[in-house]
Amino acid sequence: MATIDDILARIDDVLLQNKRIEWTYIVLTVVLFGTGIACFIVALVSGDFAWSTPSVITTALLHFPLKEIKDIRQKNIALATAPMLISQLPKQKAAEEIQKLLQTMYGEKK
Repeated sequence: MATIDDILARIDDVLLQNKRIEWTYIVLTVVLFGTGIACFIVALVSGDFAWSTPSVITTALLHFPLKEIKDIRQKNIALATAPMLISQLPKQKAAEEIQKLLQTMYGEKK
């Protein structure tokens, strides 16, 4: 059976991986935003407003990475606080709470 230290080490690994993914999304979001701004400036400078079309497209594409960043941060908060809260419970209740947490985070959304 896994010890509390094993569980905490595993959670720390997941948080580290989530941090890498979060930064990847942030960098890609900045690139999309920068591309949109650049196209908008080209449209204003050249007077050819067809250049503003990519700006609209990149702005629409920002929704997905921003949503993912929000989801990753929510999961990180749950993962960071859960071990301390669950460690205070009896073993049976702790197992039930872990199952609920995993179902909430990764289970089927209804």
